[in-house]
Amino acid sequence: MGEVTEVKRGHRVEFGRWSAYPSSRVQHHIDSLLMLPTRLPRVAVIALATLAIACGDLTSPKASSPNLELEYPVFALTGTQVGVTNAINFYVGPARVDAAFGFDVALDLDPTGKILVYPVRALAGPLAGTIPTRVGLQTVSGSFESVRTAPNAGYDTISVKTITPGTVMAVELIQQASLACVYSLTGSANYAKFVVDSVNLPERRLFVRHVIDANCGFRSLVPDSIPTF
Repeated sequence: MGEVTEVKRGHRVEFGRWSAYPSSRVQHHIDSLLMLPTRLPRVAVIALATLAIACGDLTSPKASSPNLELEYPVFALTGTQVGVTNAINFYVGPARVDAAFGFDVALDLDPTGKILVYPVRALAGPLAGTIPTRVGLQTVSGSFESVRTAPNAGYDTISVKTITPGTVMAVELIQQASLACVYSLTGSANYAKFVVDSVNLPERRLFVRHVIDANCGFRSLVPDSIPTF
C-alpha cells in the first residue's frame, strides 16, 4: 500500500483577482461613476473606474486547494486488537475510535463479511448531540473513479450503512466547532467519497481509498485537481 498522506484542515477560498472584462455589477458601477456631475475631475472618475475593473467580481470565490486521494488499510471495529486504526478521519486518513471522537466514520464486519459503516454520531449514543462534527453518508452508483461530484442533499448522519466491497459512499462533513468555513460564501460543508476496495477476512482488515475536497462548499471529487464548483 502507498504511504499515508496527511491532509490539512485549512479551508480557504480565494477571490478572482483580474478579469479582462468587467462583470455586469462592476459595469453598472462604472456607468454610475461616468454620470457624476462634471465638477468631479475626470481623472478621478477614470481612476475609480480602473480600480473597479482591477478588483474583478467579488461575488465569485474560487477554490484554492487541490482534491487529494488517499489509500490505506484499517481494521474492523470489533474482533481486533486494542489500539489499532479502525476508523477514518477524512482530513488525515486512518484514525481510531476513542472517547475524543476524533474520527468521522468507523468500519466493522458483520458475521457474513459485509461491511458496516458507522458515522461518528451513531457510535456516540446519548452524546451524539455534543459531537462537533456532523458526518452525513449516502451510497452512490457507479465506480469510484466515475463519481466526480458529491450530491448536494440526501445525507444521513445517524444510520449505520451496510455495504460490500466496491460500493461508493459520498460524505458530507460539517465541522460545527471550526471557524474554517463559517464565513465561506460557498457553503459550510466539505465533501468526500470513499470505497472499500477489498477485505482480508482472517485479519479483519479493510483496504480503503478516499478523495476529499477541502474547499468549503465545493463538491467536485476529481483527485489532484482544484475544483471549480
